[in-house]
Amino acid sequence: MSSLTRMLSILDLFSSTAMSMTAESIAERMGFTRTTCYRYVKELTEAGLLNNANGVYSLGARIINLDRKMRESDPLLQAGIPELKKLVRSTGGEGLISTMYDEQIINIHHESGPERLNLGFGRGQVMPLMRGASSKVIIATMSRARLKRLFERHMLAEDPALTEDWPTLWRYCQQIIQQGYWVSHEELHKGHVGISAPIPSGDSGEATSSMTLVFRREHYALFNESALGSALAGAARAVGRKAYPGAPAAR
Repeated sequence: MSSLTRMLSILDLFSSTAMSMTAESIAERMGFTRTTCYRYVKELTEAGLLNNANGVYSLGARIINLDRKMRESDPLLQAGIPELKKLVRSTGGEGLISTMYDEQIINIHHESGPERLNLGFGRGQVMPLMRGASSKVIIATMSRARLKRLFERHMLAEDPALTEDWPTLWRYCQQIIQQGYWVSHEELHKGHVGISAPIPSGDSGEATSSMTLVFRREHYALFNESALGSALAGAARAVGRKAYPGAPAAR
């Protein structure tokens, strides 16, 4: 891990339950020497990524500015949000766009539907690596070698059905790819169903993002699953073509 990565990893410490902390606390949690930690927090503060209030550090205002710039310039959001809005209007579900970063699946956009389910899927929310349709359709498109490395590192313990052995996981992912979308029944929230499709990117046919609709179980039962899945997969492909011109289709 580079020194820059180590320094930036300090930002991951902050959350709704740890909104501020001292340099000493940061050093202890990260396993840094105090000298190293003081240097890192000084550089992060000078960059506007941390705020220093009499030796107590919190996330800096520049992060808000960077988030706004990302919303305005991210080609995935620019292409994906209009398509997601159409799906939400036509189905009445909740809409999500999620992307993979450093082996984490992160929601980058949440489109509320008329029922306003309030499931905590807002922008920035980290999703389980291998639970829920949003994550599974991304993982499934990985190359065999990359997926096997992920399996060996994590053993995908969050989903017992996928941890029996490597061939079981590979066959499962091939099912997802063949179908073109996947459905998650109450994996993340009781009484709710998610259906997701991968958004093709320029990474050798692998999808690093997904588009998802979430419904109450009773609402979802009103749909023809195959027709809904095909519509969602078609919208996801359209987003991929707009966001990543010239990208190959997902495998």
